[in-house]
Amino acid sequence: MLVVLLGGARSGKSAYAEQLARRHEGAVTYLATAPHIAGDDDLEARIARHRADRPPVWATIEEELDLAGALERAGD
Repeated sequence: MLVVLLGGARSGKSAYAEQLARRHEGAVTYLATAPHIAGDDDLEARIARHRADRPPVWATIEEELDLAGALERAGD
């Protein structure tokens, strides 16, 4: 199953994605697309919070631009 969530910054995408993933009975690969912007301490803090919120058993791929490549790397 593949679920794609789109929306603006701070629209609740991550919380909703995590809610869906926690209900999923199989393996989870989480694709995070937030850009890392040098000097944006607020964004870096949010990214750190999101990382901490995800269970360590979930595979995580962080990729800002090459989403097709990230999906290929994720496999099944």
